[in-house]
Amino acid sequence: MTRSKKRKPRRYDALIAEAERVLAMAAALPPPQITWTPRAPADRSGAREPGAEWVVGIEPWLVDDGAYGVLHAGRPIDFALRWEAVALEPAEAARPHALALGDGIYQVEAKVVRVAEDVCVLDFGLLAFSTDAPEWLREGDGVRGDVALGIDPDGYRSGSFDDLGLPALIYPWRLDRIVLEHAGKVPAPEHVRERWGNPEMMTNDPDARTLREAQVANPEKDRRPGELARYYLHCTLQSRIPRMPDATDRHPAFRASPDA
Repeated sequence: MTRSKKRKPRRYDALIAEAERVLAMAAALPPPQITWTPRAPADRSGAREPGAEWVVGIEPWLVDDGAYGVLHAGRPIDFALRWEAVALEPAEAARPHALALGDGIYQVEAKVVRVAEDVCVLDFGLLAFSTDAPEWLREGDGVRGDVALGIDPDGYRSGSFDDLGLPALIYPWRLDRIVLEHAGKVPAPEHVRERWGNPEMMTNDPDARTLREAQVANPEKDRRPGELARYYLHCTLQSRIPRMPDATDRHPAFRASPDA
């Protein structure tokens, strides 16, 4: 009689179980109460030719989560870019490039290089992904318009999109400056409130804001009652050759796990 072999614990069983637990908790959460609405500056005279420095936004909750460690001026950091449409339209002949408008907003011409489920990857000289792209985008399309750039909220690099066949998206950067923005609260746009099913959702007021430089991003210290906050990271691109996620990109909470 052949003895049945007992299944050995898989290498990532603990990580998968934790991910399933977090997803179940997220599904049970009520609709979000606040959002950040990126708006292109009214004065567009600041547009310039693309250079090595890029400005990307990051939400305080992601800083507080510790996914990217302590953010301070002068440190190296690897991350993928996430884009959010401010205003996009089809373009028959797009020549990939990006012009900085300020506040992490870029005027781009881009090509759609990958669409899979709700993820869309654009090439505007650098590759970036979105999980909230206009539904009319198709692979091979050309587009032009304004997009807001932010840091991957630990979705791409954590492997959440492994089965979608996305290209390499993680670039190496040097974090040069951190700018902290505080803004007053106003009701979110109607389509945003409808999307999240929350008629009381609030967003930032671009006409009631302040900016200051910070050496270290510290959400607890930088919080102000009754206001929204956001960080803008001024980063120097170290290489235009992106890479796929690897073990160094795992969330610090899992790196020391004996089951990893």
